[in-house]
Parts: sequence; C-alpha cells; structure tokens
Amino acid sequence: MLTVLALAAHLGSCAPELPTAPNLQPVLQAYEDPTVEVGREIMEVWADEIEEAAEAVEDSEIFKELLDLITNAQQDLESSTSRTCNGGANNGSTCTDDADCSGGTCGTNLVLGGVCSGGTNDGNACASDGDCPDGKCTGGVTLPNPTGAFRVNYICPGWDEQQFDDGYDDSPDSAKSGSVELFATIDSGGIGRVVWGTADQCRYLVPNQGNDCEAAGCSEASFDGGVALDLGDDWVGGDVSQLLVTFVVDGDIRVDETDFDDINQSFRAILAVESGLEILVDIGAVPLEKTFNYIFAADAQLIRDATGVFGCSLQESFCFDRICEGGDNAGNACIVADDCPEGTCEQRELFSW
Repeated sequence: MLTVLALAAHLGSCAPELPTAPNLQPVLQAYEDPTVEVGREIMEVWADEIEEAAEAVEDSEIFKELLDLITNAQQDLESSTSRTCNGGANNGSTCTDDADCSGGTCGTNLVLGGVCSGGTNDGNACASDGDCPDGKCTGGVTLPNPTGAFRVNYICPGWDEQQFDDGYDDSPDSAKSGSVELFATIDSGGIGRVVWGTADQCRYLVPNQGNDCEAAGCSEASFDGGVALDLGDDWVGGDVSQLLVTFVVDGDIRVDETDFDDINQSFRAILAVESGLEILVDIGAVPLEKTFNYIFAADAQLIRDATGVFGCSLQESFCFDRICEGGDNAGNACIVADDCPEGTCEQRELFSW
C-alpha cells in the first residue's frame, strides 16, 4: 500500500448523520517530513507502482471531478443560508458582511432537518427563516455561525456525451450514472478544509482535449470507493482551483478499458496547474512511518526524501542531481548555470535500477 486510509474515520463505511471529520494531519505531516533515504533498491520495488498511481490519477482526473463538486456545494451553501448580525446594534438583522453589523459580526445560522413553525409554510422543511414567510425555521440540527458538518448527495453525470451540449436537460439517474455522498466540515458559513465520503460507481466523462468531447472525444471514467481531502490552511472560500489540495483515495478507478483496482493512495494537485502532481509513497509496514514524495512537475520529475530533493526519471530508470563543476561554487548543488559562477552546472547520476 502506498498510503493508508485507516486515518480517515468513516471512509467507506456507514456513517452517522453528522460524523466526526477524519484526522488528516498525520498524512499532511508525512508530506512535509519524508523519512526515507531513497536509493536503487527502493525504486526497483516501487517505480512501477508510482507510475501506475500517477496514470490512474491523471487519466481519470478524479481530482477535478471532486473539486468541481465541492465548488458547486460551496455555492449552494452560500445561496441557501441566511446571514444575520450576531451581537451589536443590529443584532438579528440580515447582513452581507461585518460592515453591516455595527459592533457585531455577520454570520450564518444554518438549520439541518428544520421545519417551519408558523407562517404560510408551517410544517414544511426549511434550511433558514427565509424559507418560512411569517414564521421561523426550527428543530433539526442548528449550526450557529456554523461549526459541524453537512452531507452532499450528488448524482454523477454519467457517460452521455450530450451533457456538454447547450440546452441538455436530462436528469442523471443514479442507477445508471452512480453517485457520491460527501460530508464536509462547516466553518464560518462555508465549507471547511476537510471533505470526505464515498463514491458508488460514479461515472463521468473526461474530455481528451478541451472542455467537451467535440475535439478529440472523451474517455469514460469511473470511481468506486472512499475519498477524503484537505483544502489547506489558506481555504476561506473562493476559487478552489488555485489551492494545493491533498487527496486520499481508496477504491477502484477505471478509464475506458483500463482498470486500476484497489488504488490506496494519497496525492496532491492544484487544479489550475497542468501536469502538477505529488504522490506520497508509503513503503513501511507501519502506516506513514517510512515515506517519501514523488513529484511530477511539468516536464520534470523529482523525489523529495529525508536527504533533500533530486531529479528522477521513471521512463529512463535513473535518478540524478546537479552539481557545480569548477568555479567558486564547485561541489554545490545547482539548478541553472548561473548558480555556478566561473563553472558549469552538470547533471550527475545518483543511481539507476
């Protein structure tokens, strides 16, 4: 196994109504502090698995499908919850930000499983007082300024290429297209940094070029299994595509006729950056005890281990570093020629397999 999902509580299991968010901090720490010194013997064993994991992630674009879903959920949350002043002179009044709440703060009171009490919608389901003209939204689970979690039930788009056409109005069928159930933490009225849940044979199309199937067709992709992800310290709402997101997946990925079964993997990606992928490689008997990072960055490949960062090539089966030959910085690590005044930056093979 390249990493472990036992740390992500409730992943792939029957979860309670509002389950506790999984603790992904040990996974995040493993990325920051690799513990293994990588050499020929390790790469002989792990190179093929690293390459297969990268192919499954990149070809399926599972990270894009999940981040699009989270973006939509955040937008739905923002549009469906009321914001009111908490404290101050305008306590209880509708607001858009703290500037509307002299001496107080603008927050969200979200009600899950609420029912209208009084008014024209008495007895109907509601999420906020705005759903209950002349009444109040009461009962259920109330999350003031909310902290807690909520559930998103998503029917996947399926493999019908017409979904990219303007005016396409077919409602997806979970029996044919599969579904995703996600739980998300809530922080200050929006989705918090941790999201987790399960996919049940979720089917979706991956355009081979561009954003639809017209140019070069689409690949039929699917995912079945558990997932957890961390949106990072900088997430406060807004554009998810710019974030470095840490994923943990455990399940089966399919792209056209290629099946990647039992993928148990953690990886990092930025949706807005093409060909950027960092894989956590876990090689110890004890989860997260012996790890290193394999990085795909544009046209380069890198390993970050306990000793530092150096170049590598899965295709050519060798790893290397760059050292200054001659000049004032002779023997020092370099990236470009300017790092070596009066000398040259030379590639040096470290090991092959």
